[in-house]
Amino acid sequence: MPQNLISRNPYEIEIPAHLNFDEGEVAKVIDSYNADGSIPDITVTEEGLLIDGINALEAAKRLGQDLIVATVSKATTEEKIDIQWIPIELLDPHPINVQIYGENEDVQDLAESIATHGLQETFTVTPKNDGRFTIIHGHRRRLACLKAGLTKVPAKVKNFSTSEDAIAALLSGNEYREKSIEQKAREYLAWEELEKQKAKSRQGRPGEGQGTTRDIIAKRVGLGSGVNAEHAVTALKAMDEAKDPVKRSQLKMALSKPRGVDAAYKLVKPTQPTQKPQQRWIPKEGDKVRILKGQYQDKLATVTVVLSMCALCHVEGNPEAKRDQISFTEMELVEPVEEVKPVTSVKQENKQQQKDLGLGNRNQVLPEVKRNIGNAPTEQMQSSAVNLTVAGDGLVAEVAIALTRLTPKQMGEVFAKIEDDLSTQQLEAIWQALHNHFAHKAA
Repeated sequence: MPQNLISRNPYEIEIPAHLNFDEGEVAKVIDSYNADGSIPDITVTEEGLLIDGINALEAAKRLGQDLIVATVSKATTEEKIDIQWIPIELLDPHPINVQIYGENEDVQDLAESIATHGLQETFTVTPKNDGRFTIIHGHRRRLACLKAGLTKVPAKVKNFSTSEDAIAALLSGNEYREKSIEQKAREYLAWEELEKQKAKSRQGRPGEGQGTTRDIIAKRVGLGSGVNAEHAVTALKAMDEAKDPVKRSQLKMALSKPRGVDAAYKLVKPTQPTQKPQQRWIPKEGDKVRILKGQYQDKLATVTVVLSMCALCHVEGNPEAKRDQISFTEMELVEPVEEVKPVTSVKQENKQQQKDLGLGNRNQVLPEVKRNIGNAPTEQMQSSAVNLTVAGDGLVAEVAIALTRLTPKQMGEVFAKIEDDLSTQQLEAIWQALHNHFAHKAA
């Protein structure tokens, strides 16, 4: 009998009703495969009908083999597939097919082709107990035949060992059709469930070969990678569970396209809180900095010239004329330490201020002169309205009036309070005024 070898998808090989696998023999084949990587011969007809090797075929399915090498044998008349003419009203869509691909497919062109040229392909069906048949391959053909007016269609009647095998054959038959993202995602979920069932039957024996199950299934259904498939499934579940009709419509539109999972996933992925960009610190000339890395690590330096991404610095201990280029990221600002002055009395503060101004060590800056006749000089003066909102000479006059109403003690307290707020120019102006005053008095 002439024979040759051919590669076939194990789920596309049809199993005659009289052949059934033996669980113990299947386990032996799997153990043998794990030991030496070989599977016993599988023999099929040219039409893909299994002749021999039912246990090896079942083992190949459980091992996740996408392709197997089978021996093709010229079949005898008894081995050929029996094609039956079945009334089309006895054919029922498989519920998985309806769930994944729907029932409203456009078959107008196919119906016109069938009406003109006749039906070119047969159906594959599996019998039910009530005399009806479930379609495995030919769901679009059924709709087109109904539209074209056919009443009977040719079909291969096939018995599957398990319902999972029937679903796997159905999915494999749709592998190369044009599908939307939604259909690919639903296929992914169906294959995933089949793999879970296979894992249970393996009872801990190795399953898929290279790559994770997730990636293998994703590639099989046309979603590329496991991550891409998970994004598609996330968008699909969000659409199925959406209560907002607008949101559901948006997801439906995005998932109806053959490509573009990212666009659909963006509609449902969790939004990440936006982080404000950190402002880059830039030193100023004269800043004291600490060097964080490099040959001068932990040393102090003074910034002399600021450039775009770095600064020229004089590192303490280096010659005065030496400057080193240091990146902003390799330095940090050294905060100046505020000098804590000891607490003193107002009188001591006044004496120190007089000494700093070069006025000697007299008890008071100005001679004691009675002002505001009728009031004792040591008596606390009641505050009166002084208009400090005026400007120019008016403000000078108002402040002068206020100062003349102060006692010597109060005058000292005023200067003690404003000492830190006076600029160098203001202090020089006060000193010059006092100098002119005493020069005038001396004359």
